[in-house]
Amino acid sequence: MTPREATGVSAWALGLLVLLPVPILGALAAGGAMVAAYGSLSRQGPLAKANAAAARVWGAIFLIVSTALLVIQLVLGLIRLAQPSAAASGFFPQGLPITLYVLVCLVHLVVVVVATLRARRGEIVRLPFLRGEAR
Repeated sequence: MTPREATGVSAWALGLLVLLPVPILGALAAGGAMVAAYGSLSRQGPLAKANAAAARVWGAIFLIVSTALLVIQLVLGLIRLAQPSAAASGFFPQGLPITLYVLVCLVHLVVVVVATLRARRGEIVRLPFLRGEAR
């Protein structure tokens, strides 16, 4: 039985940490772990390096966007608390960042599942919105 070539599937599978039952920590752990996995996987062959590089790019994008949305939500909440006399205007527009955060997490989950399955089959995962190769 010949050993299989490393595929870098673990870099994508780490994105499933977003499912941790701790709301904000799961997203931070998923993005950070996907970025951190590149170091060890880049030395396991060209397929593993390519898939780990794509996972690193996606993890960084997810980490930055999700963190930015949470910070915006926090700032809006603090502004709202500082002005208690302002009339309540309902969930939107104050709830827009947290709604976008949930949407980004769902998109992340779909991308991670699809990419994990592709990497498991030994394919190079390419993100359609990136030009050129991830380094």
